[in-house]
Order: sequence, then structure tokens, then C-alpha cells
Amino acid sequence: MAIIAGQAVRGENFWDRPYLMEDITDIIESGGHILLVAPRRVGKTSLMYKILDTMGEEYVVIYINTEAEHSVEAFWEKLFHELMDDEFIGTLSNKANNLWTKLKSIRLSEAGTKGIKFGDSEPIDYAKAFLDLLKSVDTDKKLIIMLDEFSQTIENIIQRESIEKAEQLLKVHREIRQNHKVSEKTVFIYAGSIGLESVVANINSSKHINDLASIAVPPFEAEDAKAFAKDLCDKNGIAIEESDIVYMLGKIEWYIPFYIQLLAQEVKRLYRRNPEVNESVIDRAVENALSNRKDFIHWEERLNTFSKKGRVYAKEVLSLISTKKSVESKELSNLVVKHKIKEAEAKEIIHALKYDGYINNSGDARIYRFNSPLLRIWWYNNVAN
Repeated sequence: MAIIAGQAVRGENFWDRPYLMEDITDIIESGGHILLVAPRRVGKTSLMYKILDTMGEEYVVIYINTEAEHSVEAFWEKLFHELMDDEFIGTLSNKANNLWTKLKSIRLSEAGTKGIKFGDSEPIDYAKAFLDLLKSVDTDKKLIIMLDEFSQTIENIIQRESIEKAEQLLKVHREIRQNHKVSEKTVFIYAGSIGLESVVANINSSKHINDLASIAVPPFEAEDAKAFAKDLCDKNGIAIEESDIVYMLGKIEWYIPFYIQLLAQEVKRLYRRNPEVNESVIDRAVENALSNRKDFIHWEERLNTFSKKGRVYAKEVLSLISTKKSVESKELSNLVVKHKIKEAEAKEIIHALKYDGYINNSGDARIYRFNSPLLRIWWYNNVAN
């Protein structure tokens, strides 16, 4: 198992969580559609790769990342062309001959600004072409379409086009999922590094995703985190005692793969120079990890999706918590008044900060703190001061 911090992992580098795959398989077999729910860096994309690589022969799986799409038209174009991609069609030729034959028979003869054209037919918009393609699938295998960063796409459309267009895209997706000709042979799985539930709630469109079955992708439990960290060190030639693993995990507290990989990476670098691991080495590994701005800057950049007032409010909330380590909810209410932000917007921002893995109030509903000391220290050093 390689140490890979900040990127999705695949194959032998994936730390399996069988219960998650079992939950997902149950929903797929029952004909449901899935929303993977988890903060950033917890491993949603890696889990999607696991689905891609391990679903049985009765399924044809495609993974599509739509993060870069900023318009409704671009989104549908991306989906359609992914289904028409030669590599995907080549996979289908081995797994689902009927579907492969259908796809091979539909080729673009002309592309236009308003849509596409099949042979001598009239131009057709990409959304309709995608739906018609799904409805025409004739195979005994179920198609699983995984849309990664779908929530970011919705956010992009809100920012670049309009709320109305984003809502329409959500509505059309729900209609596709509920089309019996599609649903009996196609499953959609959605995920993203920002919470789809928060994004749609902000535009009063939650009704368009309430048919999705939510699967939470949680941080590791303590014992699983210890086993993961030990295996990671063992397979990278790092001799480490269990007490030092516990100490390292204590520096993290919130056991997501990213943080464990990040510290293991820095321990490995120090270990090359002096093959010994102790608390002092781990402390230096933490310092080195926190000095790498690129590993944490996305936490600050994420706030750019809020309104101007919301961004200022969110930044001060996080800076206050990073300074005091824990903050009562009444202090956050004072910031709402200070920044003249609407109560509803402030509430959604706090919800987003919780969902996206910055803070929690799980121990006491009135007390907020950072999920991990790592992010708290980085924020205090680089943003709050």
C-alpha cells in the first residue's frame, strides 16, 4: 500500500470498508439511486473507484467527474460524450454486446452550438440525446453511472448561469431517475467535495433529491484507524510501535484517510534520514505537514462559494474557533449581528462548515470546535493571524 495523500486511491491502495460496499450493493440491487454523503477528504472518490473496479459482471459501470462543467449544456455534453467514448464502448463490447452495438450505431456526424446532429436528422440537444440513449439501452446488464463532483457542478451553474438553470437541471435529473424505462436498467450515484444537500437547500430545491438514498462515508473508527496506520507504515518499511501510532492519531483526532496519509508521508521522509519513530519524530512530522500550504489551502478556498458577506462571516467563525479552540453558539450569534448577515444564511453556512469537515458540535450542541487539531492549527497560523 502506497502512501498517497490528497489523491483518490485505487486497487491495493484502497483500505476496504466492506460494510459500505454491502450497503451500496443493497440499494443498487433494489433499484435505488445513491447520494454519497461525507465531508471532503474522507474518500468518496476512492469508494467510487472501488465500485467501478469490483461490481459484478451483471453491471456496466462508468465514472464521470463533472467538476469542470460550468453550464447546463456543458454538463449534458460531458455525460453524452462519456457514454460515446471509445474506451467505454470498448469495455461494453466485452460486457454487454447489445448495448455496445446500440452505441456503435449512433455516431455524431455534425456538432453545432445548439446541439448535435445524428446522420441526416435534425439537431438534438445533449440532454435529450442522453435520455434517449439510456431509454434505448437493450441489455441484461444494469448500467451504473457515477457522477463525481455533481454538487460542485450545481454550484458552478448557480454562480455562472442562474439559480433557475441549476434547479432545472436537478429537476430533469429527478425526472430521468423516475422514468421507468431508465430506472429499470440504470442507477445513478452522486458525490462531491461539497455537500449536495447544502447546495440544493440554499436554492430551496431539496425536493429534487429526496428520492436519493443517502450513504454516509464516515471517518475511520479508532481501531480501524490504528489498523490502517499500522498497515501503511509496515508496507512502507517504517517500524513503529503501537503506542506511537496512538500518539500520531491523537494529533489527528478526526480519522480521515487524508490526515493519516499526510502524517505517514512526513514520518516516512524523516525515517529515511533517521530510522526511528518516537513522539518527537511525530511532532516534527506534524510541523512539516502544516508547513505545506497546498495540502490545506483548499479549506480556505472553499469559502469562495459563499456570498461576500457569508465568506467574511465564515472566515471569522473559523478564526474565532481556531483561536479559542471551542466557541459557544451564542458567540456565533454575535457574529451574525456584527456582519449583518441573515439568520437563515448564517445557519446554512454553519451547516456547510460542519458537512465539509471543518467543525462539529457533536459533543455538545452549544459548543463548536474543529474536527481536527491539524486544521485548527493551520487555520490559526495561516488565516486567523
